[in-house]
Amino acid sequence: MTEPTGGLRLELLSLRHRRALEVFERVNREFFARHIGDRGDDFFTRFDVHLAERVAENTSGRSLLCVVTDASGEIVARVNLLDIDQPEQTELGYRVAERAQGRGIATWGVTCALDLAVGRGVRRVHAKVATTNPASRRVLEHCGFALVGPTDPPAGSPKSFLGCRRDL
Repeated sequence: MTEPTGGLRLELLSLRHRRALEVFERVNREFFARHIGDRGDDFFTRFDVHLAERVAENTSGRSLLCVVTDASGEIVARVNLLDIDQPEQTELGYRVAERAQGRGIATWGVTCALDLAVGRGVRRVHAKVATTNPASRRVLEHCGFALVGPTDPPAGSPKSFLGCRRDL
């Protein structure tokens, strides 16, 4: 979809990403669990069903679920905009592989996904950031999000979170 220097691409999640996505999620499971929360064993047991459901969300226009791939085609990040069919209630989520941290991939991916969202009529995006994750907070700040205060954590996360918002 979009290609900057370095060979990164933002692509809508599709069934062809199945193998690369499972590798991305399994290799980074512990890392993601430390920073966000664990998806749980059921996520991997039902991986194909979960992927098909997410692809259907893209196809129906309900969400914009994306992967960021590098020059070799490996998935290095995910950027998800949920509920784009509710232009004031869209929610952003993203995760970057441990080995790809600190290279601006999250900021680039979020910026590209927000550009796509504007084209789909989204007017406001909400996000959550763990209070223990200053790098993710910086990504949101660089992407124009403002802190709005404490918020409920994502399902399964024991961490404290702050809510953020950006009007597009």
